[in-house]
Amino acid sequence: MNMTFESPQDAEDAFYDAFEEANLENMMSAWADTDDIICIQPMREQVKGREAVSQTWQELFASDAKVEIEIHHQHWLDAENIAVHVVHEQLIINGDRKHKPPALIATNMYHQTEQGWRMLLHHASPPPPPPMPHAPGMTPGVSPGMVPGMGSQRK
Repeated sequence: MNMTFESPQDAEDAFYDAFEEANLENMMSAWADTDDIICIQPMREQVKGREAVSQTWQELFASDAKVEIEIHHQHWLDAENIAVHVVHEQLIINGDRKHKPPALIATNMYHQTEQGWRMLLHHASPPPPPPMPHAPGMTPGVSPGMVPGMGSQRK
């Protein structure tokens, strides 16, 4: 299916709609028609090129899980023909709103082409772990055996 996206937001909406619908054809319509595209799924290696990106989404869509996604926009950078959107992706698996996994942090990059706006990059990562409570006598952010200000050098 050949779709035209008039704005980066239109391409992003199509991307997440295709994700929720597990529709590979619509998913790949949101991506640029170049082998320079990159997709990084959480806890997986990066894949580059249309064939590899298509394959990673096909593998994800093979699951029987029904995924809903709530998108929370964090930062937007829209320039003349490039746009970068940083979002939090809250996944809801099989309608279970009580046991949601932590929201993923995603960076989506778009490029304006002759066929409209298209995705160049999707990089989703788990959030950082919560801060560790510090014990009395310990410096916050410094592991036992580390010298503050000296990185991982041992005493």
